[in-house]
Amino acid sequence: MISSVLLISLYFLRFSSAHVVHAKTTINETCINYGRNYDCRFYQCYEERFPCGPSYWMLKWGYKYCDRMQRAAFNFDKTGQELIKKLSQCLTNKLLRHGLYKFHDINCEVLRSTGQRIVQECYMSNAKLFCQAYHGRNRDCFFQLTDSDDRHDLNVIRTMTSVGQKCSPKKKLSDMKPNKKMNQCLLTPTL
Repeated sequence: MISSVLLISLYFLRFSSAHVVHAKTTINETCINYGRNYDCRFYQCYEERFPCGPSYWMLKWGYKYCDRMQRAAFNFDKTGQELIKKLSQCLTNKLLRHGLYKFHDINCEVLRSTGQRIVQECYMSNAKLFCQAYHGRNRDCFFQLTDSDDRHDLNVIRTMTSVGQKCSPKKKLSDMKPNKKMNQCLLTPTL
């Protein structure tokens, strides 16, 4: 009983002292249009408005993986490219629908948990396409483009495990690791 109360208290203490930032810029229609056009700059200007920092979701996950996937898309077959496109569209559409960009201030922890939940939702809503695309070179490239630390993140593991269970036959996490030579996926240079 005491340990439960202590855990609940620590949980509320963490979120009551969470990183809240006030909007640093005005609402920018160009930024919103980046989101509507699935342009990775959406994540950067979102971060400019609410500078949570590089260890929070917008830069650590949103921008980083949007940019990597778009710059590596030519490495994937048609189905893999379609998956990248669908995931990108899903993520930015959901972020825009949540309307957080238009708030006056934001709790960076809430933004992180919202981002993580949205990623899970987008992968699950594209599970069939994921199952079709996640094989051979596509699998190797997806794996290569994911940072080693992020592969061990509990949310990533949970998402990959959940989406793998939608495949036929079901894929375990071990089935999603590469089996070919790494470093075969190139990135186009940034502009």
